[in-house]
Amino acid sequence: MRDIAAVPDHEIELSGGALALDFANTVGGTHVRPTHDHLRGYADVLRFAVMAGGLKDDVAKRLAVRAQREPMRAAAVYELGIALREAVWAVFSSLASGEAPRSADLALIGDAAAAGRARSRLVYDRDGLGWSLPSDSDDLERPLWEIARSAADLLTSGDHERVKECASTTCEWVFLDKSRNRSRRWCDMSDCGNRAKARRFQARKRAAVRPA
Repeated sequence: MRDIAAVPDHEIELSGGALALDFANTVGGTHVRPTHDHLRGYADVLRFAVMAGGLKDDVAKRLAVRAQREPMRAAAVYELGIALREAVWAVFSSLASGEAPRSADLALIGDAAAAGRARSRLVYDRDGLGWSLPSDSDDLERPLWEIARSAADLLTSGDHERVKECASTTCEWVFLDKSRNRSRRWCDMSDCGNRAKARRFQARKRAAVRPA
């Protein structure tokens, strides 16, 4: 059984700029030693997907009912979701560091994205033509397909070059830097950014009172 980190004391934060990146950021601290985990069961995966815009509320409710009928299957999909989260984070963290991502991580993302694409239909709506899952699809893996597609779309576009990892030494969140000069360093200026500013201020303060 996977060790689950402490219960979070705050709500899920969406600062990644893409569904897949927000999913990777549902763990606090580092991925090796997380301080907390927002995804503690299948119901949390559904809750995240609705919050992040990857799943409609009515679909999530149907999936929740099915998960109650099939708890073992829901638990297996949850574990697959955690594996997908770690693969997404590992791939984008590697790219942000200028390193090549692992083939196994890319394969996991690709397989999940392909599973969703195989069940999708080409539709026309107010947004134009695009791929969409049938509204009555109740496969428990459905939220993972949307997340994997988000990751695959980002990886195969030029935007993957804008993905960065937070500059904080205690945070490994990844985000899409949409700033004009690509100068963003923190996952959230009001969180990691402010803590870094406070540390620099305290360091300057100590240096000012240090005897010559």
